[in-house]
Amino acid sequence: MLRMLVLRDLQKTYTKLRLGYLWTLLEPLGMSIVLWLVFSVLLSRHIGQQPYALFITIAILPWWWFTKGVAQSTRSFKRNTNALRISLLPTEIWVLRVVLVSMIEFFFSLPIILVAMIFTRTIPGPLIIFYPVAVLAQFLLMYGLGLLVASGVAIIPDLDRIVRICMRALFYLSPVLYSITKIPDHVQPFAAINPLVGILGLYRIGFWTEEIETPWHYAVSFVVVFLVIGAGLFVFKKLEPRILKGV
Repeated sequence: MLRMLVLRDLQKTYTKLRLGYLWTLLEPLGMSIVLWLVFSVLLSRHIGQQPYALFITIAILPWWWFTKGVAQSTRSFKRNTNALRISLLPTEIWVLRVVLVSMIEFFFSLPIILVAMIFTRTIPGPLIIFYPVAVLAQFLLMYGLGLLVASGVAIIPDLDRIVRICMRALFYLSPVLYSITKIPDHVQPFAAINPLVGILGLYRIGFWTEEIETPWHYAVSFVVVFLVIGAGLFVFKKLEPRILKGV
């Protein structure tokens, strides 16, 4: 049943667009090109590893997945009120459905990295094996966050706007545009509390070993991921009766 819901969402999203699934490539690709032009060409700022075009692309794709998944999770209960009233499926499946759809779109966008590798004449090293670990960690983080924001917005609709503000701030607080090596040493222990720091680092270490963090930093990031999952499940279970009653 979940598979059918995910496939239906994907078809519904892109069948009305003339370019269809190509938008999963064009949107993040366009954002990567703009950021590369601004920071590498126009401003000539060395805030990341070289080649910067590849550096920014590798982070933009998971960030695109993250923003779309979290943003759509805020509306996952509100958009399915009729289905929630009659469905025998677990309530949390509507959040899992959103995260899975956005993850599949992320997979469809991965050829952009191949294009960037060809453009920059770069090949990954053996640490690329940690790329799937980053994907798994991000999926777990997004599922926990999705349950939190979906439950909160279902009870307090104004939280939707707060989530959007937090997402904008998180973009700059996460090493999307810049390298973790640019974070001052005395700030890095606090930066590790943001789980995206460790996750984005894992995406990049296959290309730049300089992006490897200390084991303690990774431990902090993964502990936060599991805390978010625990908090998401706890809050959802507490609010589920009110969510179902509200729809």
